[in-house]
Amino acid sequence: MNWLTTLWGEEWSEYNAWELHWAPEAWGGTFAFLAVLIVLSLWFFWTSLSRIRSPWKKLFLYALRVVTLFLVALTVLQPQLEFKKIQPLKNAIAVLLDDSKSMGIKTFPSEKPRGHWVRRAMENNRSYFEKLKQSYEVDFFFVSDQIDSVPLANAVTAYQESAVNTDLHQVFLDLTKHYEGQSLQGVLLFSDGADLTQDVPGISPEFTQTLTRLNGPVHTFQAGDNQGFKDLAIEKADAADFGFIHQPLNIEVTLSARGIGKKNIPLVLKEGDKILVSKTVSLKKADDQYTAELQFTPASLGKRIYTLSVPVFAGEAVEVNNRWSFEVKVVRDRVRVLHLNGRPSWDSRFLRETLANNPKVDLLSFFILRTLTDDVGATTSELSLIPFPSNLLFSDYLNSFDLVIFHNFKFSPFIDKKNLSNIRNYVEQGGAFLMIGGDLSFQGGGYDRSPVEEILPVRIQSDSKKFLLGDLKMKVPLKLSQHPLLRLESDPRQNVKAWESLPPIQGVNIGLTPAKGAHVLGMVREQGKDIPALVARQVKEGRTLAIATDTSWNWNFLQVGKGGSGRYYQKFWENVIAWMTREPETDPVQVTTDKEKYRENETVRIHFNVSGQDYIPLPGVAVELVMQTLPRGQELVRQTLKTDEQGEGHFEFHPGREGFYSAQVSLTASGEVLSGETRFIVFSPQIEYQKPLVNTDLLQALSKVTGGSHHVLGEGTRFDELSFPSPKVEIKSSSRMVSLWDSWWTYGLIVGLLSVEWWVRRKSGLS
Repeated sequence: MNWLTTLWGEEWSEYNAWELHWAPEAWGGTFAFLAVLIVLSLWFFWTSLSRIRSPWKKLFLYALRVVTLFLVALTVLQPQLEFKKIQPLKNAIAVLLDDSKSMGIKTFPSEKPRGHWVRRAMENNRSYFEKLKQSYEVDFFFVSDQIDSVPLANAVTAYQESAVNTDLHQVFLDLTKHYEGQSLQGVLLFSDGADLTQDVPGISPEFTQTLTRLNGPVHTFQAGDNQGFKDLAIEKADAADFGFIHQPLNIEVTLSARGIGKKNIPLVLKEGDKILVSKTVSLKKADDQYTAELQFTPASLGKRIYTLSVPVFAGEAVEVNNRWSFEVKVVRDRVRVLHLNGRPSWDSRFLRETLANNPKVDLLSFFILRTLTDDVGATTSELSLIPFPSNLLFSDYLNSFDLVIFHNFKFSPFIDKKNLSNIRNYVEQGGAFLMIGGDLSFQGGGYDRSPVEEILPVRIQSDSKKFLLGDLKMKVPLKLSQHPLLRLESDPRQNVKAWESLPPIQGVNIGLTPAKGAHVLGMVREQGKDIPALVARQVKEGRTLAIATDTSWNWNFLQVGKGGSGRYYQKFWENVIAWMTREPETDPVQVTTDKEKYRENETVRIHFNVSGQDYIPLPGVAVELVMQTLPRGQELVRQTLKTDEQGEGHFEFHPGREGFYSAQVSLTASGEVLSGETRFIVFSPQIEYQKPLVNTDLLQALSKVTGGSHHVLGEGTRFDELSFPSPKVEIKSSSRMVSLWDSWWTYGLIVGLLSVEWWVRRKSGLS
C-alpha cells in the first residue's frame, strides 16, 4: 500500500487498503468472447508475419499487437482501483430486559415483583457491563412484543413493568433485523418467560429457525419462580356492549384459582357503591377455571360502569385481576307511552296510528267512548267493556311509562284528584307529560289550580273563553327554529320554509299564558294578539309540553290532500317523543369525545356545545369542566373555560392510566343550572395476567437451541463467568474509486501503437 500512496500522492495516505474492480458484466459472456477473440487475433497476426525474416522485427511487431490488444481489453473490462480505509469493528452484545406487566407479579416468599430481581442483577453487575463494553458494543433494550433501545445509565431507573403483551419471537425477529450487517455475538435475556404466543413446554419451529440465525448464544436469566404461587382472578366477563333499561342483562364470568384451596367465595357486581347482585362460587382444591352466570336489570339510561369483584386473599401474586370493570350502554328498548283520549276524533286517530306504527313506541291507549251523563238507553253493566284502571295506572305502573299523554281528556270522574299529585311527582322525578288541546283540555278539563297545572308549561285562566275556532296559521319564532321539537329539516332555512308550508290548524285553546321558565315554540295571531299554541318546559328532572289544539292532524291530512306528503307530521311527533323522553341529542349541553376508548397515555380530545334551555347557543360564557374517575368519582381536573362565538369549546385531557372517566360541563344560565356529560374508557389490556406463571421450560429451550446457559436470578447473581466469541471484524469506513481506463492516454496509446505498427509493417513490405 505504501508504494501506491507514493505513486498517487500524499492525499491518498489516509487509505490503508486497495482493491481492483472490473465491470460487473465483464465476467459473463463478454469476458469469454473477448478472450477467444484476442487468442484468434494473435494467432492470425503471427501467421501474417511469416514473410518477415528478422526475428527481432517480428517480435517487435507482435509485442506492439499484444500491448494494443491489452489496452483494448482494458477499455472493455473497465478496471477501477478502489482505495479503502479499513478499521476494526467491535462485536455486539444485546441485553434484553422484559418490561411486560407480568414482570410486576410478586414472588414468594419475598413478595417482591419479578422485575425487582432484574433491577438487582443490573445494579450488582454494573462493573461487569462496563468491562464488557471495553471489548464489545453492549446494547440494552426494553422488550415485550418489540424492542426499545435504552442507555445503560437508564436501564435501571427507567425500567417499569408496563408493557401489555409478551411476544419473544417477535422480539428476536426485531433483534435480527436491528443487527443486520453487524456482528452480534451474544444475547442476555432477563424475563419470566410468560410468553403469550408460545405453547408450553417448547418453542415453535418458526421461533427455533429465527434463533438459529443468531451468531452467538442466548443466555437466559429467569426472574422469579412458581414456588408458592397463589392467585384468584377474574379472567373474562362476557357481557353485551349495550342493554335495555328495565330489561334483564346476563353476564358470564370466567374465574381462575391457583393455590387458593377449597373455599366458597362471593362474586359481587356493583354500580358505584351499590351492590346489584352477588353469587357464591365454590372453589375446589385443584387449580382450575370456574364459570358463573349473573343477571341484573339496568335502572338508568346512558353509559353505565359496572364492577365485578372477588376477595383478595393474603399472599396473592396479582391483586389487580380480582376486579373487572366494564361498560354497558343502556338504551330504551321501546318508549312506553300512555295515551288517554277524552273522545274519539280525527286528531287522536292520526296520532294513535303514528305512535302505533313507530317501532320505537310501545303504546297503551284508552278512549273514553261515553260519560256517565250520556243517555244510551242501557245499563252500565251492559255497555262497559272493562273498568278504567285508574289506580293501577297512576299508582303502581305510572313510573313504567316514559311518556304520558292527555289528549283532549277531562280527568274527572275517571281519575281521582289525588292521582294528579302522582303525575306531578312522576314528572319532577324525570317523567314526561304532554297535554293536547281541545274543549276537554286545560280549563275545560278542570286542570286549573290542580297539581297538573303546577307542571304544565302554561298557566290556565279559568274565567276566560276556552276555545277559539277558525283557520289559524301557526308560526314559530325564528330564533327558536332549531329547537329539537321544531327541527323538521336539518338546514335552518329549509326548516323555516317547512313550517311555513304547513296547513293552518282549525282551532286553539285560549286563556293560556306561558309559565315561568317555559318556551313558546309556536303561536297563532288573532286580532293583533299572539296566542301560544306550542309551549315546552323543563320541570326539575322531567319535561312537559302543551299543544293547544286538537287539529294538528291537518299537517298530515290536508298536506297530503294538496299533493304533498305527511312526513313533516311524522317528523314532528318523532321530535316530540325524542325531546320529551330526553334522548341524549336533545340535551342543551352536548359533551363528546373523539373516541369512546383510548389506550394508556393517549390524548383525549373533548368537545362541548353549550345552549340554553331554548337551545340558542351561548357564546362567550364561562363553563366549568370537571374530569373524574368512575365509579369512585375521584376528581382529577376542575377548570373554567369559555365558549367561542358558536357556543362551543375544546379541551385536551391526558389520563395517563387505565380506568373509566367522565367529563362533565356545567354552567348557570338564566338562573338554571345546565350540564352535560360524556364517559370514556382508558384501557390497558389485562392479557398479561392470562398466563401469569413463570415459563421455565421456554427459557431453558431458548438457551439450549443457541448454545447458551440458563440461570435463575437471586440476590447475588453474578455474570463474571459469562464469555462470548470475539472474531475479528473489519468495516470499510470510507473509500475512493480511481478509473484505470477512462483517460486520454489510454486511447492515445492505442492509436500511437497502431500507428507505429502500421509504419513498421509498411517499411517491411507488408500491407
